[in-house]
Amino acid sequence: MGRALKIQKTNNSVLTDAGYPNMGSLTAPVYPSVDTLSDTEYLGVVGGSPTTSTASTTNPEIACVVNLSLYDGTNTTAGAGRIIRQKGAHKFLVAYTASSTALSSGLIVGQTYQVLSLGTSDWTSVMSGTAAVGRIFTALSVGAGNGTVYPVGQCVLSNTASPTAGNMSIRFSVGDSVAVYASYITNKWVRDWTGMTYGNYSNSNSGVNDQSGELFYPTNFFTDEGTVTWSGAEVVASAQSTNGTLQLAQVASVTS
Repeated sequence: MGRALKIQKTNNSVLTDAGYPNMGSLTAPVYPSVDTLSDTEYLGVVGGSPTTSTASTTNPEIACVVNLSLYDGTNTTAGAGRIIRQKGAHKFLVAYTASSTALSSGLIVGQTYQVLSLGTSDWTSVMSGTAAVGRIFTALSVGAGNGTVYPVGQCVLSNTASPTAGNMSIRFSVGDSVAVYASYITNKWVRDWTGMTYGNYSNSNSGVNDQSGELFYPTNFFTDEGTVTWSGAEVVASAQSTNGTLQLAQVASVTS
């Protein structure tokens, strides 16, 4: 399975992996046609834990819309989220970042959260072990104090701007197209929903990719213009033939 997060660390200010080497660091780089990427930009995309990574215009991270199913049987509304880690081909552990929850407002016992800020809360009452920003835990009590958290849960990719409970969406564009949503995404590739369904999905199963003609694209955060040559492409008279190129897709990102 591909990973949406782990590629390569670039420097100490970016705490999660930031992406492929940028074009300027490569020896004799081959740019996509129409020279659509600058020296500091790169192919590929990454996610990142919202409390421990530093997204920027130089190193963006995947933006997603998530709708968490919560432990008490309720759910969040569809809102901004961030990928924490990949759980399957189209299933992710995500944080709901559209709003944070203060311990003084009361946590849902049994719900998973990620620590956003420690504040003055007594964390020993809500978790086992030592509290730290970015730590993921299951709430043991409702808590108290001004520490804050993000709700965390598993979501599955869906083909909509407003996913229902337990689902999420990641938007991308191709050649100035209208919004398209990912049925599958890794750090290298994104697929649309053409001919794509999930087989035998359940809460304990990431499901099977039933593929029948879906379109796929190499990913990046910076442009949806231009093409790249794919490995094994036919070369005729020192030039790539028309069947040897793939259109770039630009994946929605957060920069802060």
